Amino acid sequence: MTQHKYSTANFKMSHRKLNMLGRQISGKPIDSAILQMMFSEKRASTRIKSMLVVAKDHAAAKGLDEKKLVVCKCPVLMFHQFTS
Repeated sequence: MTQHKYSTANFKMSHRKLNMLGRQISGKPIDSAILQMMFSEKRASTRIKSMLVVAKDHAAAKGLDEKKLVVCKCPVLMFHQFTS
């Protein structure tokens, strides 16, 4: 099984809101996940959609079949930024 991992920089957004979107697309084919984000009214959906499109392009460049790509998981980590 060949896989492609892709991650982004930190989102300055609530991890709870991102978790909802992550659960919505987790386990779906990438084209279906992109479609879900296109019609979502959440603010973060545009950024997630663009990240999915880039990940799809990178996987296709590696020679993976675009029709077999699936969003395996969407981990959302909670970061605390401390300032002094």
